[in-house]
Amino acid sequence: MEKQNKKLAAEEKLEVYWATIGYINGLNRSSEIKAGLIISFYGLLLGVVFQLGTGIDSNLELNVFLLIVLLIFIFFVSRSIYFSFKCFLPQIETKFDKNMFFFHDVVTHFGPISRFSGEFMDLLDDEEKLYGQLGEQIYVISLIASKKFSDVNNSVRNLVYSFIPLLVCVIAIVIENFL
Repeated sequence: MEKQNKKLAAEEKLEVYWATIGYINGLNRSSEIKAGLIISFYGLLLGVVFQLGTGIDSNLELNVFLLIVLLIFIFFVSRSIYFSFKCFLPQIETKFDKNMFFFHDVVTHFGPISRFSGEFMDLLDDEEKLYGQLGEQIYVISLIASKKFSDVNNSVRNLVYSFIPLLVCVIAIVIENFL
């Protein structure tokens, strides 16, 4: 049986584009939700640590060991929060060709609204250029999604690492005060 190469109609191509954009935007939202949850978790954790810290007997001596462990904990917490915030502040990619579907290029490159509207109408009439710009936009937002996922992964990794010194600190305090 001979395989037929059926080309997509213009409407089908646009459906694929919008489905791809929707999928990538979902990935971006997912990263931002995860980063927000991590920041919220740290808000709760640091609130509990502060509350417990102010309620602990003032006889607690902060020896060198506890100070070092506490600094390591703060280091990992700071890194985790940094990567979470970085997820909310993606870098605008300006090294690519100007694109009529990229909000930054629309307002910085295509002049007043009348010029933009005219050039946009011309783009819609040129199928090859239109699909080229749509593909470029998919690539750029995919780069942003990839960076956000990397930032969230780094944040989660540092979150996990921060539990090690926290646990060591709690164990050391319990041993020092109760045993």
